[in-house]
Amino acid sequence: MRDGRSFVTAAALLLGAALSPLSWAAYVTGSEFVNYQRSTAQYTSGGTTYGPYAWNVRYTRSFDGTRFSKDVQIGFDFDAGLGFTDAQKQDYRHAAERQIEDMWNGRYYLEDLTTMTFFPLDVDVTLVGPLDQTVLVKATQGAGDPGYDMLHWYTDQDTPSFQSHEFGHMLGLFDEYIGGAVNQFPDPLLSADGLMGLGARNAAPVMYERYYQQYLDYMNLLNPGGRFALVPVPEPASLALVAVALLALLWQRRGGRAAGLAGSTR
Repeated sequence: MRDGRSFVTAAALLLGAALSPLSWAAYVTGSEFVNYQRSTAQYTSGGTTYGPYAWNVRYTRSFDGTRFSKDVQIGFDFDAGLGFTDAQKQDYRHAAERQIEDMWNGRYYLEDLTTMTFFPLDVDVTLVGPLDQTVLVKATQGAGDPGYDMLHWYTDQDTPSFQSHEFGHMLGLFDEYIGGAVNQFPDPLLSADGLMGLGARNAAPVMYERYYQQYLDYMNLLNPGGRFALVPVPEPASLALVAVALLALLWQRRGGRAAGLAGSTR
């Protein structure tokens, strides 16, 4: 996880459990393989025609009662022109795995609003088969090559944000910029700063709550009738304030109970 975020998440989970007025519920768990084709129709904007676009979405989603995860097994085919040694290929694979997981994880958790139970939301990039996606890696985009997209990566354009953006497509997300695979044209959802929009050009794009909606949908599918919500993980800088407030509330509750017990022993 991003520096400090794993500690923030752990603190929030522990304090939330300590403050919960109810016992933890028994949840229906599950795991399933998701496999479908996503597509967008051809559209014209500003006199330029884009698309149509289509891609395959394949991943395994699971909830074990403590955390949610989406596992995408990605293979990398390295163009011979790169001249990568086996060690360099392995380094590239692990760097991509780390960068994508750092971008996506530790951003939101799912809360049971009834029991104040919190569940981390994670992505897992797996580098062994059976493969869900296979990415061709080349040094640079040549004549006739497609642009940098979900299955074509160029090392002279690689950034953690670009790789994480393409990973978003592997999860079934649409583009949020004109020229890409947008949804609901002529009124698409666009973003100047989000990961799936123009924010992918930046080192720290906004990770919008909507990117994690599928986790909430899955929880509602497994446990219909519950009251669940997506909750942002606090930034590391705000951890101290959150911890102090929660500990003060816990101390107050314990003090109230102690006073009540003292008053009952006359």
